[in-house]
Amino acid sequence: MPKIPPCFCYRCYFEKTYPSCNLLCARALEDAICQAGSENVAAFIAEPVVGSALAACPAADGYFQVIREICDRYDLLFIADEVMTALGRTGVMWGIEHWNVTPDIIAMSKSLTAGYYPVAAVIGSNDLWETLRAANAHFRAGHTLNANVIGMAAAIETIKYILKHHLTDNAREVGAYFLGRLQELLAYRTVGDVRGKGMMVGFEFVMDKVTKAPFPPEREISRLFSELTFERGLVTYPCAGTVRGVAGDTILMAPPLITTRTQIDEIMAILHESMQAFEVAVERL
Repeated sequence: MPKIPPCFCYRCYFEKTYPSCNLLCARALEDAICQAGSENVAAFIAEPVVGSALAACPAADGYFQVIREICDRYDLLFIADEVMTALGRTGVMWGIEHWNVTPDIIAMSKSLTAGYYPVAAVIGSNDLWETLRAANAHFRAGHTLNANVIGMAAAIETIKYILKHHLTDNAREVGAYFLGRLQELLAYRTVGDVRGKGMMVGFEFVMDKVTKAPFPPEREISRLFSELTFERGLVTYPCAGTVRGVAGDTILMAPPLITTRTQIDEIMAILHESMQAFEVAVERL
């Protein structure tokens, strides 16, 4: 399966700087299509905000507009993987909305029931469904638990709650506050980057802020930090692989959409306390 480098400005694969890069990472899609042969490529799939692989890294402005244009030019489907970003997580109902782009297919899951019940869904554009209908080739995804009544009821009630309590607005407003406060972590010598959108944020550890040199992967730095926060009552998600898929330690956080500013302040207090203990521990390794 052909892949292209991610839109990751902090560690640009092409060693360029946005916006003078002219979104070379997006335009690389056309090269990949031509090399594989457009007749052999059905679709392009990407997360609007990359989750565990890059710890809440949103694409640069304009990225998905270029992707959409290339997909249209070669008659390919554009699939938005919104398993982590759908239903308000990033401050809008669908993560891809930040780029004013409409995908052909949206894949979603966890957010449909807030993680309480296993439910997944595929949303297709009218054009997609009409193409299948016209060919008498209705989409079939039948399996034992398809359209499970309990799952459907849970999903409906979850969506109702999100809309009734304006949780998308809360994720946008409190998430912006959270991201702003996370900038404080850049004062620590081991934090190289802070990023995210809405209630999906993260930061990256480095040995050297200037060179962005990562810690050796065998030291499992992100796991160490996550253990420190857990000891203090905060669950964080340790990730790795931002450098060539091997090195590069990061922390991903996705608080509930109902989180308040007061609770963000509590989170930040734990993060600061954990960072202080972390930098002492790193020196001893």
